[in-house]
Amino acid sequence: MSQNPSPISTQTNQGLNPIRWILVSVFLIAEFALIGYAIRGAIPPGDVREVSGYEPWSDEVIEVAEAIPVQEGGRIKPLRTYARFKMMSFHGSLKMKVKAGGKVHKIGPVAWILDCMFRPDLADKLPVFLLDDTEILKPFGIDVKDRRARLSFKDLEEGGDPEENGFIQLVNRGRELLEKQSEEGEESLNSEEKEVVRFAQLALNYTGIRDSMDIVRGGLPDLDPAQLAYVDQEVYQMLRSKMDPGQFGFWLPILPETVQSTQRLESQQAREFEYELNRQLSFARWGPAWIPPQEGEEEEWQTIEAKVTKFLKKELTDSVEILKDFKKLEAVAAAAIKRPNGDEFLTALTDWQNSLTERANMRAEGDSVTSEVSYYNRNYFMKGLVYFIIAFLVSAVGWIIRDGTAGKVVSWLTAIIYGVATGYVLGGLFHRYMITGRPPVSNLYDTIPFITAGAVVILAAAEAMTRRKVLLSLGAGLGVVGLFFAFSFELGDAKDNMDPLRAVLDSNYWLATHVVSITIGYCGGLVACFLSLVYVHLALAGVIKDQKSFHRFMTRTVYGITCFTLLFSLVGTILGGIWANDSWGRFWGWDPKENGALLIVLWCLIILHSRLAGWMTGWGLHIMSILGGSVVVFSWWGVNMLEVGLHSYGFIEGASTVYYFYFVTLVATGVGVAAWLLERASKTARVTPGSPAVAPKV
Repeated sequence: MSQNPSPISTQTNQGLNPIRWILVSVFLIAEFALIGYAIRGAIPPGDVREVSGYEPWSDEVIEVAEAIPVQEGGRIKPLRTYARFKMMSFHGSLKMKVKAGGKVHKIGPVAWILDCMFRPDLADKLPVFLLDDTEILKPFGIDVKDRRARLSFKDLEEGGDPEENGFIQLVNRGRELLEKQSEEGEESLNSEEKEVVRFAQLALNYTGIRDSMDIVRGGLPDLDPAQLAYVDQEVYQMLRSKMDPGQFGFWLPILPETVQSTQRLESQQAREFEYELNRQLSFARWGPAWIPPQEGEEEEWQTIEAKVTKFLKKELTDSVEILKDFKKLEAVAAAAIKRPNGDEFLTALTDWQNSLTERANMRAEGDSVTSEVSYYNRNYFMKGLVYFIIAFLVSAVGWIIRDGTAGKVVSWLTAIIYGVATGYVLGGLFHRYMITGRPPVSNLYDTIPFITAGAVVILAAAEAMTRRKVLLSLGAGLGVVGLFFAFSFELGDAKDNMDPLRAVLDSNYWLATHVVSITIGYCGGLVACFLSLVYVHLALAGVIKDQKSFHRFMTRTVYGITCFTLLFSLVGTILGGIWANDSWGRFWGWDPKENGALLIVLWCLIILHSRLAGWMTGWGLHIMSILGGSVVVFSWWGVNMLEVGLHSYGFIEGASTVYYFYFVTLVATGVGVAAWLLERASKTARVTPGSPAVAPKV
């Protein structure tokens, strides 16, 4: 009987293979279609714009400029970081490609910000604006061929008519819609109108950054000294003997008295002076806050506009220190006009950088500026992503070459490359910790590389204990997915996630206990989910049909990691309640974030108790584990999209990718159910005729 299987059994087994592969193909197409649709917005247009006359900045200039300290977001940071997130918000990428002189040049954030401040005519030609729907620009006479494209400021200006170009029409329409929104509420604008408002504000912000240096580049109109009734003539003549009246720095020491004089004049010359002063100050406020406060001032660094306004209001009386800063900046601007990449510009820029660095050190500020420049130059997470891709490809070779010397070589090579990739991710997390002085789990972006690091470490440890040569492949795949998601989120968010925390989060003790525990719990739940995803796909394809030891291994591994998830989620939830009692005066308040953490604990308990009670077999464990991934993602991201509760610091805009993850896990659940039903049908077909068929448990 065992040597001659029954015809029914043979026929059934032969018919199952095509069905399995058809089902696998359908499910994989559906899953990859969802993934591809989710990440479509993360791949920006790759066109190269022709910009005649563009000359890239020298490496020496970039090296000096990127280390200039500025203040933004409540901390002192390098100009590199400031430029990085400005460019993200406009361009949706950290590289801009242009073609000039037959060569393709890559423009980074620091080069772009230097172009805006010191070569505005060239900056207007750069394709800085990423727009997903160019149809919204057609009413303003701006016609773009592609639906999704990158535009320059010149593209906006060249639309419309000469008297009211496309940029002016866009800004005017944006103001009208903002007024409508303020009067009738946010719901009064449709999605297209909201996009017009967003893009109009973006274009205005660009003009502010571009023209922020006009105040040191263009100067002010000359005035007849005889009409300056409140200006000391001796001081005026002394300044004229040493400085050019065409520079703003000439007027700065006597600016309050000059403005007081022009306000009493009715001449056209006085009106032109006031207009130009107000124009330059209005744009200067958009520049970086890179002027340290004088002695006796508040602790905030200031923009050029803020410093001049304080002096005009006579809140500052020492014009000597202000004048020193203006003279240095005017020297940089003047050198940029002569030759941006010349030695004179490099010398002036270095003098400015050294001046700010020295004053920051005297104030015991900016200690991490150099370290932060090094952090971004090392590009830990991008290098980790590359090595994880290589590790995954090498491990895929190991699926074919498993035995012999060649198999061992592939296995060791995979482990080495995997270790290098993991080292980069852990190094990046540790460097962020050194810069911020807090555990790197304090915001949504931070949790992504942290969870990625936790997942690859857990799987590496499991591989070291089991030697199954499959977990490193999954770990490398998770490394690729996690780091890609981190890049996509950072580009979409375009915010510096190393800035100081809100007061409710500013507690290193609770960050290092509650938040870290909860995040490790997220990590475990996602690892279990992806392990089960691999299992059900392999089972449906039939490639592990007769490998009982592999079935037991995967089931035990998922069970163990589910226990791991329960432990950290439960401890983290309890610690979170203690923190809530300390911060808000109650241990539990049914806040959405609290409920999300509790949901993970309950889901793990359901899985473990059902398994222990014998209510579910390995199939039930894997299907529930896949659904548990959605529970984890909902707690991690979904509750932040509800816009309710005390955890308002976690709100995010967009993040619709979360919904695609739900769909993928739903499809994968269908994969698991299909595989279980096929296995059940196969077992039923093998039952001896006449004996009762017992349906296996899920």
